[in-house]
Amino acid sequence: MTLFPRETTTVRIPKVPKQRRGRHQTPVVVVVPEQLTWGQRLTAAIGRAAWKRRRAFVPTAVAVAALVAAAVAHAQAPGLWLPLAALAMAGPGWLVWATLRRPTPHRRVRTWRVALAAAVLTAGGWAAASVAFGPLTNPLPWLWLLLLLAAHVARHLRRATRTADLPANETEYPTEKESAR
Repeated sequence: MTLFPRETTTVRIPKVPKQRRGRHQTPVVVVVPEQLTWGQRLTAAIGRAAWKRRRAFVPTAVAVAALVAAAVAHAQAPGLWLPLAALAMAGPGWLVWATLRRPTPHRRVRTWRVALAAAVLTAGGWAAASVAFGPLTNPLPWLWLLLLLAAHVARHLRRATRTADLPANETEYPTEKESAR
């Protein structure tokens, strides 16, 4: 039986003067690991990288929450698919309204409008079908994955165009000092 784990190789006893230690007190023993293992280093590096880029995981978090919500809605209220199907038509309805009410000559704006309407239609259709048939019924998991990838691509493109439009000294998000003002 070992007293310390194998990777713990250094035992340091700090020098404490006897007058501060007391007559019958034992010295303080500090056990310090020599080095981290490769697995610990890799886990720490992945954790730091994930924390640094945590905003990039927002589409994944939203997609997982939608998957869980669809599973719960399928189990609790499978009749909810009809309002969700009607809500899915809001995307194309908005596209028609925006085209008639606010026409634009810019191709980039029209492309984003069509892409947004298609995403709302597809996501709403997926939600309605998931509530009706279950989120793990084929081909719904593949559609969920396709929507997740599309959300990540849209987020990346939006971030790239947003930072390209800003002056060189500004960033997309304010720093802590700027937001405190």
